[in-house]
Amino acid sequence: MRLLFAAVIAAAAISPVQAADTPQQASMKSCAATWKTMSAADKAKTKYTDYMGTCMKAPAPAASMAITAKPAAPAGSMAMTAKPAATAATSMKMAAPAGGGSAKCKDGTTVTYKNRQGTCSGHGGVATWL
Repeated sequence: MRLLFAAVIAAAAISPVQAADTPQQASMKSCAATWKTMSAADKAKTKYTDYMGTCMKAPAPAASMAITAKPAAPAGSMAMTAKPAATAATSMKMAAPAGGGSAKCKDGTTVTYKNRQGTCSGHGGVATWL
């Protein structure tokens, strides 16, 4: 009896505990599964990390929907069926003009920049790009 009890305790200590997926983990798994079902032509149009970043930012219900494979688009078509639509957050990430530019900060300061990243970081953020 003691041997059986010791075996049960040892088995419980050795076996890994499976925790429930968090919403973020479930979303990540869903996005990864969608990527796997995309055609090679669609995958060539974007990087995996860019796709995952956009997919993970999608609203929760869209990320947790059941995934269904869609037929591949015709060879001449440019439609990308599995890539999520751009959101306002991703459309703000425009490249800076070649020589830089200027921006009006939220505190009223006007600054010049060589690249947009970090512009107005000490002034409450960018109000408008000039």
